[in-house]
This record gives sequence, structure tokens and C-alpha cells, in this order.
Amino acid sequence: MRVTNGMLLKNYTRNLHKNLDKMSKYQNQLSSGKEIRRPSDDPFLATRSMALHTNIDKNEQYKRNIEDSIGWIDTTDSAMQGVTDIMQRVRELTAYGANGSLSDTDRQALKEEVKQLGDQLAQIGNTNFDGRYIFGGQETTKPPFTFDDTELKYDGDDNKLTREISPNVTMEINITGKSIMGKDTSQTLSQTLKSVIEKMDSNKTEDLSNLLGDIDEHIDNILKERAKVGAKSNRMKAALNKNEAGTLNMTEFLSKTEDIDVAEKVMQYKNMENVYRSSLQTGGKILQPSLLDFLR
Repeated sequence: MRVTNGMLLKNYTRNLHKNLDKMSKYQNQLSSGKEIRRPSDDPFLATRSMALHTNIDKNEQYKRNIEDSIGWIDTTDSAMQGVTDIMQRVRELTAYGANGSLSDTDRQALKEEVKQLGDQLAQIGNTNFDGRYIFGGQETTKPPFTFDDTELKYDGDDNKLTREISPNVTMEINITGKSIMGKDTSQTLSQTLKSVIEKMDSNKTEDLSNLLGDIDEHIDNILKERAKVGAKSNRMKAALNKNEAGTLNMTEFLSKTEDIDVAEKVMQYKNMENVYRSSLQTGGKILQPSLLDFLR
């Protein structure tokens, strides 16, 4: 087969363009700091990069869910501490009221304070976090508790609120007002509080003494529910640590996938630049007439 100058020139220019394209690729990588600019540069790396970006975005959403849940749970814990303090004060007043030597005036003063404590319970029961009432179950847009002078009323539901904290993992974040009211106790907190207020009007100290056991039962119930809140808090904080570690690992892997090794890339660019210059010099020697014609 006869090799013509035209064939040599065609092969030469094709290879020269390939070398120039590689130089341009390395130059673009150095300027962007990224291994790929478009999926066609490396389909495998592009697919892995997109998957990592998607997973990191999902993890960031899980982190927002977790942080919101921690705020909710911490607010719940603080509110339940307030409920505990109030019920302990109700117990003190009830025990004091069971003293048969008290005057009617003293007993009325105790009753009024218990009423005030009932109103405070309603206020704590209507605690909100970020505009959402924390004890209303799924009824988070309206105050769940009211107090009408003798009776503490709950108007929420007993449904759970959940948050997704990792793929296919959800967690309950709330304690409902029904749990605080003592849905599993012998009588509700509302009934006990109403009985205390009513018995303060009588001289039957034994009736008040009998209510101390019910009050203790409610205090124990609130402490039990608060322990659940503490467990939720611990789990959420562990989930946050795991989430942040996962995001860090994926971000580092993404960097290894996308980011260039600058020193290595500079060396590749310099090598290709030398190859390109050598190609020009070699072509000039081999195809001097054709090259001069081509350059004209």
C-alpha cells in the first residue's frame, strides 16, 4: 500500500487534535478542580457522583428532622419538669389541708392556690414549639388544655407524631396530654385536681388524706412519661451523631470522586504539553512541504 503525504498529514492532524483535546481536558480540570465537568467525561464517576449528592441531600434533610425533634423533645422535657413541680406543690397543699386544725379562711386560701396551680397546669399543657402545641397529639394548631376554675380539660387527641431520622427509620417524638392526664391511672389528673378543690371546702380531712395516694400516682406517672422523653432525647442525639458521621464520610468520598489531585493533574498536563510540542516538532520534520502547505 502506497502511503501518500495526504494520508500522513491526515493521521498527523488527527493525533495532534487528540493531544490538544487531552491538554484542554487537563487544563479544564485544573481550573475547575473537578475530575469531570459533564457525565460524558466519565459515565461511571458521574453516576457515582450524582448518587452521592442525592444521598448527602437526603442526609441533610434527616439532620433537619433530627434537630427539629431534639428541640421538640427538649421543650417537652422542660414542660414536664414544670408539671412535676406543680403536682408536688399540690401534694404539699393537700397534706396541709388535711390538718384538722385549719380555719375555713386558711382552707379557702389553700383552695385558691390549688386553682391557680390548675391554671398553671393548663398553661404548661399549652406549651408550643415553633408554633406547634407539643401535647395535643396530632392536633398541633390549637391549645389542647383549658381550666375552668375547678376542672382541667384536654381537647387534643392521643395520636403520635413521628419523624423520619434515617432511611426507613421513624421515631415518635411526642407525649400526648392524655398520657400526662393519666390514662392508665385509677383516675385522671383532672378528676384528682377537681376532688382536691372540692374537698378543701369541707372539714373532712380524711377525704383529703385519701387523695394523697392519687396525687402520688400522678407524680409517678409524670416521672415515668418524662423518663420516656429522656430516652427519646438520647436516641435522637445518637442519631444526630450517626447522621453527621455519615454525611462526613459521604462528603469525603464525594471529594475523592470529584476532586482532582492537583499535583498529579499538573504533572499530567505538563507531560501532555511536552507530547504536544514534540508532535509539532516531529510533524514539522517529517512533513515539511505538506505542513507548510497546510499552514498556508
